[in-house]
Amino acid sequence: MSERHVPKLARRWVTVGVIVRPFGIKGELKVRPETDFPQERFRPGARLYWWRPPAPEPTPHEEQDILPPQRDKKPPRTTPPQECVVESVRTHGNWLLVKLQGIDTIQQAEELHGAWLIIPPEERMPLPEDEYYIDDLIGMTVYTESGERLGILKRVIPGAAYDFYEVGRHLIPAHKQFILEVDVPRKRMVVRLPST
Repeated sequence: MSERHVPKLARRWVTVGVIVRPFGIKGELKVRPETDFPQERFRPGARLYWWRPPAPEPTPHEEQDILPPQRDKKPPRTTPPQECVVESVRTHGNWLLVKLQGIDTIQQAEELHGAWLIIPPEERMPLPEDEYYIDDLIGMTVYTESGERLGILKRVIPGAAYDFYEVGRHLIPAHKQFILEVDVPRKRMVVRLPST
């Protein structure tokens, strides 16, 4: 799905799982976890929100068959995130089988097929010192130790030993030798450029 069709609200939230399909007839959901903390995030009593992404847009030739051409077409509308509470959870291979309070039949579970399980960013698990969520890093303004503005951190590229931060034409290793200061609230980073 193109990110421009995802409402801004959902872009700001954090996805912790995706409901793949119902499991059994008593309302359980087969969930693909999207978090490094599945035990904490899906423990019984945990509060989550489910959200259904917009339906994909028809391809151009399908659209001609259904609708006349439209100008300035708006992105599909979706409902806001809906609060839910984990009643029980068990593992099933690489999947989780999650029972949400109030979802007691296969018909109710089927209505959540394809929904994302999300949380507000302020409810993310705390990370150890000097570790950061990628979402917090993207968009930071990056400066050298002498105060020169390098640009905006656009992308985090995974590497074998450590990640790399893409800032303009620079790739900066995500290592304390090169990352001197990270100020998440001010969206500011100070780096030492690797010598070439």
